Amino acid sequence: MLSFVRYFLIIALFGIAFSLKATHNRAGEITYKWISGFTYSITLTTYTDDGPSVADRCMMTIYFGDGDSCQAIRQNGSPDISSSQCPTSFKGVLIKTNPNIKENIYCCLHTYVGPGNYKIYMFDHNRNSGIINIPNSVNQPFYIQTLLNITSFTGPNSSSVLTIKPIDQASFAKCFFHNPGAYDPDGDSLSYELVMCKGEDPISGTIGVTIPGYTYPNPGSSGIFNLDSITGTLTWCTPQQVGEYNIAILIKEWRIPCGGGSPALVGYVTRDMQVLVSNSANNPPFYSILTNTCVQAGNVLSTTINTSDPDNNNLTITATGSPFALSVANFSSTPAMNATGNFSWTTSCNDIRRQKHTAYFKIEDGSFPVSLVNFLVYDIAVIAPAPQNLTVTSGLNIMKLGWNKPACHPTTGNKIVQYNIYRKLGSSSWAHSPCEKGVPASAGFTFVGSTFAENDTSTVDYSVITLPNNTTCSYVVFAVYKDCSESYASNTASDQLAIGIDEKTKNNYSINVFPNPSSENVNIELNTQKTGYFYVTLFDVNGRKIRQLNATFVKDKTKLEFDIKEFENGYYILKIEDEQKNSSYKPIIKL
Repeated sequence: MLSFVRYFLIIALFGIAFSLKATHNRAGEITYKWISGFTYSITLTTYTDDGPSVADRCMMTIYFGDGDSCQAIRQNGSPDISSSQCPTSFKGVLIKTNPNIKENIYCCLHTYVGPGNYKIYMFDHNRNSGIINIPNSVNQPFYIQTLLNITSFTGPNSSSVLTIKPIDQASFAKCFFHNPGAYDPDGDSLSYELVMCKGEDPISGTIGVTIPGYTYPNPGSSGIFNLDSITGTLTWCTPQQVGEYNIAILIKEWRIPCGGGSPALVGYVTRDMQVLVSNSANNPPFYSILTNTCVQAGNVLSTTINTSDPDNNNLTITATGSPFALSVANFSSTPAMNATGNFSWTTSCNDIRRQKHTAYFKIEDGSFPVSLVNFLVYDIAVIAPAPQNLTVTSGLNIMKLGWNKPACHPTTGNKIVQYNIYRKLGSSSWAHSPCEKGVPASAGFTFVGSTFAENDTSTVDYSVITLPNNTTCSYVVFAVYKDCSESYASNTASDQLAIGIDEKTKNNYSINVFPNPSSENVNIELNTQKTGYFYVTLFDVNGRKIRQLNATFVKDKTKLEFDIKEFENGYYILKIEDEQKNSSYKPIIKL
């Protein structure tokens, strides 16, 4: 009996020792970057306790979501030459003292077999002890996951990147703020949600489930605990109990189809972060609101960040976000009471993208021992310059348009893929407003068609044949880029139509098209006063050639049959041209 008791005592003591040694995980997230094909670089970042009696992971397991995994070596900090387990690893970087908290970065390269939804995750014993809103946190494993969606429909994807660390301080009964400082390298739209922290069900042993008994932090009976789904700013007004809390934020990436349609979820990152609430009279700093803005690519955007502190602490302002990570924006600020910061961004054509760029300004006070922060989120649309020198010239039953390329027409990357043409009946002096790209419905223009390459800077509007003679038509044109972003609209240009001229008198031939509309075949009857060869061509309303018949010799009257069964329903233009280049146009409707 004594041996039996001694056995279980040894096991229990071993378990306690393991728990104490393994108690260390505070926060983390997993991100990924597309390399090529189905190959991705996957990065795990954790924030752990640091000290001689605390577990230290020189290597972590990353599970790829396809049944495979890797043993990732820590890659940040100074070389850890004393490690016998991981002789090529690094020590990590201490980011905070009292308590000592270390940032650890682990990376793996992985190639998936093909398209699919892959849930990338990590699982490690244990969280640190004493977390207020996680019961028995010392025995609860740390679990985080990220979604990678590989599909040919939306194209390659890299996850959002989080630029602000997930360990923050708060004061009892004072407002607390956090923002992950996320940007998306692919220009996808981001949304933010609060989710429950995940770990393990101790009864079933299932991992990746909501921690039993987990609750969101308590803001008090009339307080606030919410996350702005657009800016990503977390607000907790106000903490009701001193201690440590864990919060999970889900950052989703949405890819919106060109031309509209439902956004597609292409991935997400889960941040599990920690807030350390202390007794302190310190209050968070303030900032002056900046109105979100826009800038034409190639121009300079400059603004000043103004701050203040209710406790007269010195303030430090730091800046992150896509203008700094993906471009060459500059920010300067000196710590001071009521500190100011100068933000300047000389934009370029490479900064054009469909979604706005976001700059995050973190304002941190110098109070000790509890330093508080606030976040200014500043959205900036970088808009491509307009096509230049649009001209419109009336021809017989047509309108001819021509323009010059915009100043931004990259030959690689986010290239121009088409120009969209819009028309308004009557004269128009409309011009876009400073932050208005493309052509809004309020301008009163109607979409006519598109050209389909960067160098297609001219087109013919055949659809005017249905309009009355002498109608004034006004046009604008804008460029569309590979990522669906739109340039500013061009200048407005107009001319009067020349419609209804007696073709038989002018061209010495007449045309009759029937039946029209038709679902299968259209008969073309040519009646000419002068025999010769004629060329018959079918165009869509965008001016693209759909089909051309061989030259047809016509004497007096000839009837041709034109098969349109294979075409989509819609509006088409039939062009008939004689040997002298005299042309006539007839509208055809396929039903």
